[in-house]
Amino acid sequence: MGGGFMDLKRCDEIDPVLSLPLTRRRFLSTSARAVGSLAGTALGWSWLSEGRAPAFAQKRVLTALAISLFVPSGDERFRQILEEFGKQAGCGVQYDTIQVTQLPIKLAAEANIEAGHDLVNMWDTYSYLHAGSLEPLDEILEDIDAGYSVYPVARLVFRVGDRWKIAPWYWVAFTGNYNKKYWEEAGFSPPKTWEELYQAGKELKQRGHPIGIQISHATDANAAWRAVLWCYGAKVFEEDSRTIAIHSPQTEEALDYAKRLYSDCMTNEVLSWDDAGNNRFFLSGKGSWILNPVSVYWAAKDKNMPIVENMAHHPSLSGPGGRHGAGFTHGLGIWRFSKNKDLAKEFLKFFYTEDIYASWLTAAKGFCMSPFKKFENHPIWQTDPNLTLLPQEGPYLRFPGWPGKPTRYAGAVENQYILPDMVAKVITGESPQSAMSWAENQIKKIMETGS
Repeated sequence: MGGGFMDLKRCDEIDPVLSLPLTRRRFLSTSARAVGSLAGTALGWSWLSEGRAPAFAQKRVLTALAISLFVPSGDERFRQILEEFGKQAGCGVQYDTIQVTQLPIKLAAEANIEAGHDLVNMWDTYSYLHAGSLEPLDEILEDIDAGYSVYPVARLVFRVGDRWKIAPWYWVAFTGNYNKKYWEEAGFSPPKTWEELYQAGKELKQRGHPIGIQISHATDANAAWRAVLWCYGAKVFEEDSRTIAIHSPQTEEALDYAKRLYSDCMTNEVLSWDDAGNNRFFLSGKGSWILNPVSVYWAAKDKNMPIVENMAHHPSLSGPGGRHGAGFTHGLGIWRFSKNKDLAKEFLKFFYTEDIYASWLTAAKGFCMSPFKKFENHPIWQTDPNLTLLPQEGPYLRFPGWPGKPTRYAGAVENQYILPDMVAKVITGESPQSAMSWAENQIKKIMETGS
């Protein structure tokens, strides 16, 4: 294995000094030389840089929970990395995956009973939502940030106050996926604005190839419709993160647009789609355009589907309020109540070693973008023309609650699907004013109750 690792000893062969508490002074002294040589090899800490396994790992089982990636090879590589860590550290490992819509429920349950997995996958607002239940990761992240340079958006998402609560893992960009054959036959170039999408979508639907965005209780629906609102100058909260701003002329304009887009460019199947519904729609050959990560492309390519020859991507769209991209920023956290906190921290040090983390990026096939500047030129982005635009989406990535912070209130808006439901009300006949008032009242309840 690369990255500066030596043959690690089993737990029962370890020098007892390694079982001493990992204080900040000791952490820095044992890791300084590895961090100093980061550009040449990898991050290295304590037992990793010394070629030893941690004494506390003996007979323990490290458990991890994450969403199932839509690119299975990424899941498999992460599982392999856990197993590699387990072998070298002399501990057992267990990796559980779950559907994206089920993870918030599972996290809430574990936090409530203070029992469950050691490592947990969280994204965007969860660092705020579960801040009191998460182990601070400052000692680890300070060195990762110094060596890899965390992008500002990930720093805003995963630092609560002045403490790192989550280790940045990856972010997912939602770009336009379009069938270039259908678009060329209709005489259209890829859209640059939401209005251009509407103009093309009208014609494409008449030709039997509608476009599609979830208007349902799907994670993708949250991402898509907050991007539309932002591009029309609308927002859920003001910059102070507490003042509700959903009832505005900008939101009304966005809702008027959503109604036109649905009526003239989509079919009613979008009202019942889950997160894979738009993928099935596109791969069936019916759909001409969806807003989605590149997972749909890899699904077609891995199965050698004929449609792959006509699949292409375009950058995120802009509107009267500017260009703002949909997406999610994911990380790895450790519960405060974990019985294996030290072991989980050692795994994070292992995982973020340069060659190991880079190997996981490769396995994820471009579905997962790195939140670290160091990896923005990773070779994976040059392996396929459909991947080259993905790292360029970084400057336009926003998080729930923007332009404020990704607070627990913004997270509750997402978990209750208030934005997709507001859109659904308008496209099924309710006035924008009524739908905005409903959304505003729902958000007020969140602010009053805290959830």
